[in-house]
Amino acid sequence: MDLNKLSRTRKSGSLALWCATLVFFITSACLAEQTVTLAWRSSSDSTVTGYCVYVREENATNRTRVDVGPNTRAPVGGLKEGLHYGFSVTAYNAAGVESTPSVEVGITLRVPIKLVTGTNATSLKRVQFPAAPGKWYELQASTDMKNWTTIWQTGVATAYSWTEYQDVQSATLKSRYYRLKVH
Repeated sequence: MDLNKLSRTRKSGSLALWCATLVFFITSACLAEQTVTLAWRSSSDSTVTGYCVYVREENATNRTRVDVGPNTRAPVGGLKEGLHYGFSVTAYNAAGVESTPSVEVGITLRVPIKLVTGTNATSLKRVQFPAAPGKWYELQASTDMKNWTTIWQTGVATAYSWTEYQDVQSATLKSRYYRLKVH
């Protein structure tokens, strides 16, 4: 495989289109982890026999390499909610020679909020969410979804765990909406 040809191909469309055609499918895998499925267009270079996906987690110095063979769609699991991940793809030939990586594209995984309500209308509401190490969280509330007030903030998390806040004002309000800011 001629790496210059792959570079030209990449610039003219095949691997460069990966950025334009990247598809993210996100599914929850377990506590504070998700799976992202990536998809890209195949290379037009006939010597390409497979692809590798490179994954870079926020603040990491190394990338993880995942050989996905001839597939142009690959699930990447074990991604932690609230963190940013960068992804790039290389093509390789039968001898295992890889092309230069595609342009890195990224995604920050959302942090889901779980609202736990009591048995009656006047019960206090509890807000739960998974926290990631090195992050702190600001829980905001609103009664109209226009004006938001910070009602609580966490310290910096040291481990992956579920965090919970009991909203003492929730029992006296007709409606209450929540959102989370990750820092």
